[in-house]
Amino acid sequence: MYKRILILLLFSQVLFWGGCSGKQSGNTLAKQAVIDRTDSCQLSPQHTYQIFIPAVDKSCTNWPVMILIDPHGDGKYAIDQFKEAAKKYPVILVASNLIKNNYSGYIQSIDELIADVKSKYPVGNTIYISGFSGGARMAIDYATNHRVNGIIACGALAQHEQITAVRCPLMAIVGLDDFNFIEAAQYVVDPLSIPQNLLIELTNASHSWPEKGLLTRAMGYLQLSSGESNTCFSTKSLVKAYLAEQKSCIDSFIRSKEALKAAMIARNMAISKTFEKSSSFQPIYAKLIEGNECIQQQEKLSVSLRFENEVRQAYFKALHQKDSLWWRNEITSLNSKIESEPNLYSQMAFRRIKGFLGIACYSLSNQYVAGKDTEKLEQILAVYRMVEPNNADMLNFSAALEKMKGSTKRK
Repeated sequence: MYKRILILLLFSQVLFWGGCSGKQSGNTLAKQAVIDRTDSCQLSPQHTYQIFIPAVDKSCTNWPVMILIDPHGDGKYAIDQFKEAAKKYPVILVASNLIKNNYSGYIQSIDELIADVKSKYPVGNTIYISGFSGGARMAIDYATNHRVNGIIACGALAQHEQITAVRCPLMAIVGLDDFNFIEAAQYVVDPLSIPQNLLIELTNASHSWPEKGLLTRAMGYLQLSSGESNTCFSTKSLVKAYLAEQKSCIDSFIRSKEALKAAMIARNMAISKTFEKSSSFQPIYAKLIEGNECIQQQEKLSVSLRFENEVRQAYFKALHQKDSLWWRNEITSLNSKIESEPNLYSQMAFRRIKGFLGIACYSLSNQYVAGKDTEKLEQILAVYRMVEPNNADMLNFSAALEKMKGSTKRK
């Protein structure tokens, strides 16, 4: 009985995907519902992942695939951020539920994930990869030694040497008030230093997955900038619409006096032969980046970054020296400045500083848990709770502290 059921299941799977090769008639893949489900790797069943396919057409046998890495291993959440992009620029989305921050085997697991998806679904040779925060770092690291067609790195970047080692476009989406902005700041202040393969999209978002519309535009860039045709969709019509959309974004930023944001988009478009051939962006970029408005914004940004760096250093020392009363007063003052500071660049610096405090507390808490240092963990968590009272990692560290204290009492 079991064998009969298994044969029927296998036969139904063949019928389901048969239309991709053009061999099926009648109930074709074009009539199938959107695929949005959990799957698992055949060789490692404990490695589950979310998969989303927005549409299925019988003529498509070489879907591009986008691998997504969420820092908390939340594959469903990562998929949800990209569904809009996948519908507009057809791509199979795959997000691991296993790979997350501090997971050392991510290189092998990404390989395993890609191999499993290729064995089950009509995936071609075009592989994109994206991640947020620690997931972005893993995505970039993976691409330095593996063939990847494009990267979308959100909320984190890499060293210059690692960026240039990547042999594909690397779209970095960075928030001006994100504590990791400092990693991309040198390129925004000095665009001549930007590696040729690095694309920068500026946003005001804090440390989180970017808004869905921005991810959609980033996905469009990777899919269309190469100029390669694809049997899964018509690139010609999509390119025309994308050019108009990007010009509209540039114009919108110019009207709102955000010259740096406009300049970064214009540069991204100008370095693509496909986009530059269709509609010249180089003159737009040159005019923006050499204009007084852009230069003034770069200068203001430089001043705020120097201030931020000084405060970061002082705060990191204080984490080891100051008591909770001092920190309560300091964080209250910091929160007040974030709300009331009239200077936009100073306000963004204060937001980045608060974000830095959060990640510093996270790193030290990790260190103290690993070293079973109950006293220091308790001290740093007192600050962590004030900085990010609802942070899930902080709550996990607090639970770990109680467990460590209970273990000490039993001894």
